[in-house]
Amino acid sequence: MPTITDLRNIRIEKLHKLEQMGIDPYPSCVTRDHTIEEARAKEGEDVSIVGRVTGRRGHGKISFLDLVDESGQIQIVCKADKIPDQSALLAEFIDLGDFVSVQGLIGKTEAGEISVFATDFQIITKTIRPLPEKWHGLKDTEERYRKRYLDTIFNSEVKNRLMLRSKIIDALRDFLTNRGFLEVETPTLQPVYGGGFARPFTTHHNELDADFYLRISDEMYLKRLIIGGFEKVFEITKVFRNEGIDHDHNPEFTMFEAQIAYKDYLYGMDIIEEIIEYIAQRTLGKTTFIYQEQEMSVKRPWPRYRLTEAIHTFTGVDSSSWKNLKEAKTAIQGMDISEKGLESLKHIKTIGECIAFVFEEAVESQLIQPTIIYDYPIEVSPLAKKCEDPRFTQRFEMFAFGLELGNNYSELNNPIDLTKRFIEEKKREDAGFEEAHQTDDDYLEAIEHGFPPACGLGVGIDRLVMLLTDAKSIKEVILFPTLRPKIEKRNNYKHEKATSNGKEINQDSYGHDTKDIGIAYEKAEQLLDEYIKDPVTKLHCIEAEAIMRALARHFKEDEEVWGTIGLLHDIDWELTKTDTKQHCLKCVEILRSHGGTDFLIETIQSHGFSQGFGDDHYGPPELKGKERTTKIQHALAAAETLTGLIIASTLVQPDKKLENVKLESLMKKYKSKAFAANCRREIIAECEHIGLSVEEFLELGLKALQNIHGKLGL
Repeated sequence: MPTITDLRNIRIEKLHKLEQMGIDPYPSCVTRDHTIEEARAKEGEDVSIVGRVTGRRGHGKISFLDLVDESGQIQIVCKADKIPDQSALLAEFIDLGDFVSVQGLIGKTEAGEISVFATDFQIITKTIRPLPEKWHGLKDTEERYRKRYLDTIFNSEVKNRLMLRSKIIDALRDFLTNRGFLEVETPTLQPVYGGGFARPFTTHHNELDADFYLRISDEMYLKRLIIGGFEKVFEITKVFRNEGIDHDHNPEFTMFEAQIAYKDYLYGMDIIEEIIEYIAQRTLGKTTFIYQEQEMSVKRPWPRYRLTEAIHTFTGVDSSSWKNLKEAKTAIQGMDISEKGLESLKHIKTIGECIAFVFEEAVESQLIQPTIIYDYPIEVSPLAKKCEDPRFTQRFEMFAFGLELGNNYSELNNPIDLTKRFIEEKKREDAGFEEAHQTDDDYLEAIEHGFPPACGLGVGIDRLVMLLTDAKSIKEVILFPTLRPKIEKRNNYKHEKATSNGKEINQDSYGHDTKDIGIAYEKAEQLLDEYIKDPVTKLHCIEAEAIMRALARHFKEDEEVWGTIGLLHDIDWELTKTDTKQHCLKCVEILRSHGGTDFLIETIQSHGFSQGFGDDHYGPPELKGKERTTKIQHALAAAETLTGLIIASTLVQPDKKLENVKLESLMKKYKSKAFAANCRREIIAECEHIGLSVEEFLELGLKALQNIHGKLGL
């Protein structure tokens, strides 16, 4: 079978032959009088169309092409005796993916298919790289995002969703301009970032010799315009937040923000409902639709809850009655909160933050239908006006499918109060809260000139598009989502040897040990189902994933990459368990065939280095004597080995409940070589090579598995 390189070389040879014939395969001007959609309606008339060739069939002196443009597809019928001799000669130079211009008569074939019976055609773009055969070769989710230009060629659902995105933004803009709003533009580069809780991207201006930030919000500048005499302004713009990437977060995303003078947050609730209802009706033709198999309705009015009311309704916890921080934290620790959440709870200093924390951890995910939550604690709302109860502010957020759609409030226009809020935020920053709102002295000076009562609105466009287009991931609704670069620019930094406990660890000079693995997590889950049928082995892989994710969070690595590696580490076990000398070798073919990179394969193979007990080596001879060298290799080997010790410790408990296993008990089991004798303690101890003591590692791994005990059936 010819390789991509072989096919590319053949096409380049055709290109050269065309040039030798005096034919320019890349003309600047082409003949086109109709779109394909227009042409299909002109039976019996001559048309001139252009498009990409997506199909080709031939029968002797007659050939058929499938031609596609943005408006649709049509069949081209080329008969050698009906087109000029030179054009007939050109037919053999056409490949799938080429762009051609076709002139001819619209008619129907004997089979009744509307077609263009060509009288002439020209090659207007010669492709030198073949398109994937339909969808073969571009099934990997991440590859689709990287090569969106191919994704939209072959996946009409993707193209339609992205086109609907534009219509959604058009509808939003029309609604606002028809209501007298003025669209404005504010700076992307800001000397002080603000308008939200987020870490910024930082850049440096050489001429001014000053650091600037890519905006995390445009809110602070819209407010300056209200001070300056404008009454209703809005902007639809890109904002940038230097944070994690997952199914509902992208570092670069689109926000709609508005400021309306002489209005408060009650007006904001009403108009937001009206805006989203209008957009759905205009773009979908209805206000009730399906999102991920769930019927959704954006028809007004939406359910509304005070934040403390929502907590009580969805969890049964009465957060409004908490009298002090200790009482609040004690109540929270008795709830079903994630390990990561309980860790962050340690840093919370106020009751208001505890209330917001409980809502985010226990309530947000339950808000499936469009819902408004209002009256947020003052500690997490530095720019919002106080309610009558001064513990809370006139702030509301919209939620749907378990995610926040936008943040809005009655603007704090009292400069004295705002100064106090900024001081409190500075204290939070000094205490370690990296996302604290920055003190903006220029803005404080501005509102001292008079900032009238106003309502601020904000909607995350990408999440709104997700809702209206039935998209599970934010990447599906962004034309070019942010992805880890495939090609490392190695010249930009030096590769150093780091050490831990006297052992060398290969990592880049930033201390990270994560690279592209070529297989997205969704694909990894599919591979696990395909290659691992034994439920015990599958659970072992899920356990390894959980510990690898916990390690990634601890070391601030890419959690998705580390978790995926943990999930796939035994992908060839069922193929090799009767011949263990093939374990960690068979995986190469599996992973490579699905786009796995050398980094992924080398990391997964590394957990099989020197497999055995003492001198009894039962693994592949090729891997005998090899040593793990990188942080992620040590992490994987230690993590997948630790799962065995934890599960064994669980099963000897009287109740066999993982959640009841104590660290002290696990440490005793680790030290007792008679317990689970086949569990290699020296591999678990490789955690010390990456900077964790055995006790720290056991605690991290135990918590990771306890967080998924229900999934494990323990």
